[in-house]
Amino acid sequence: MLKNNYLNLPDNWEEIWEEMMLHRSDVTGNRDRVYICSSFRSDTVKGMFRNMKAARVYTFYTYIHVAGVPVAPHAYLPILLNDHNENERALALSLGLQLLENCDRLFVCGDRLSYGMYGEIAEAAKRKIPILVFNWQVFEGVQAFLAHEGFSADAAQFDDSGLHPALMWGADKLVPYWEVERNA
Repeated sequence: MLKNNYLNLPDNWEEIWEEMMLHRSDVTGNRDRVYICSSFRSDTVKGMFRNMKAARVYTFYTYIHVAGVPVAPHAYLPILLNDHNENERALALSLGLQLLENCDRLFVCGDRLSYGMYGEIAEAAKRKIPILVFNWQVFEGVQAFLAHEGFSADAAQFDDSGLHPALMWGADKLVPYWEVERNA
């Protein structure tokens, strides 16, 4: 793994992440549950793996910087359910929406929107769960989608607080921080 000072992503971030997820019941208390909405689907297994790991990075930073308990089913469900099997994909999307019901906020992370994300955003808007978007271009897409679906433009807010840059980056921009460079 590459250590990067800009992201401050420790070499053992995945180990820390797994420990956080296993112990999160110890710290839920008054913390908000934050649903992480980011792209998973890809045409390649490598792309899906990268998107799954990006979701883990988003949960890592949400937990560290927001003091919220992150919920990201696509950070671990792809290990159990095959996204290329339409029945298993439907089950995963359904489970995600059920988990969203118990969340206090929805964070739209990354640099693009996908079909599954639109369903999560619509469900959050329907349930009046606050939606926070970190990437300006994605925010514009969310605003257009919400307007098209008949939701208030106020359902989503753009976060320009600089919470953490990783929350606005897609997997392609994050991948150098966890994949080892190889000399050709």
